[in-house]
Amino acid sequence: MDFEEEYKKNRTAMKRCRKTETASFIVLAANIAISIWLLVAAVISGEVLVLIASVLGLAASALGILGLYKKDSAIAIAAGVFLIAEMGIMFFADGPDLIGVLEVAVFGYFAAANFLNIKKYRWLEQQDGFPNFEPRLKEYDMDRAQRNIKDPYARKMEEMKKNNASAGHMDEL
Repeated sequence: MDFEEEYKKNRTAMKRCRKTETASFIVLAANIAISIWLLVAAVISGEVLVLIASVLGLAASALGILGLYKKDSAIAIAAGVFLIAEMGIMFFADGPDLIGVLEVAVFGYFAAANFLNIKKYRWLEQQDGFPNFEPRLKEYDMDRAQRNIKDPYARKMEEMKKNNASAGHMDEL
């Protein structure tokens, strides 16, 4: 059947979305840990740029996790903007180094992946069979709907039986 193939593709896309969500959550949680560590280091050392970067990192990661939870593209974009601002400050605070470039690559990738993942999830929500995409469930629903449809003869017979049952009481006379 045609819908079985479509369901299979959508189920695979849903699994990919969930896998990307899990990876993004892990990376954002790691960024929260790094940002807290940087916040403590900035408070101890008194460096203002590192303090600002760590606060931006915490905000970006918190928004990213909120965007994952609510599946909201606007929140994901805001998280990406905060992340880019954090990376820019960190990149220019210490000068260009390998860790800064690696941070830009990893967190930038996951910010973009988070946005694209939410977009794909919203598309999957509109598809028939969401969230499980199980063909047997669709067949069951179609069979149940078919059983509820009665032919005109059966409806007429039910009406006649109902009318005859109510007219069968002649106690009033």
